[in-house]
Amino acid sequence: MHIQPTQWPEPEIPEPGPEELELMNFNGIAQATDGCEVEPDGVCPHGHPSWLLVLGMI
Repeated sequence: MHIQPTQWPEPEIPEPGPEELELMNFNGIAQATDGCEVEPDGVCPHGHPSWLLVLGMI
């Protein structure tokens, strides 16, 4: 079970658009808020969550 911390690190890259977010969800590979590739419900080694998690899409 994944537990979200109370506060994620500040995003280091711009928020993706709706089409990019849809592709991340469809492909099963998402971009973390620092640009790393992660699973859609994942967090990178640097502590940044996927955009899908941040935006509450999963």
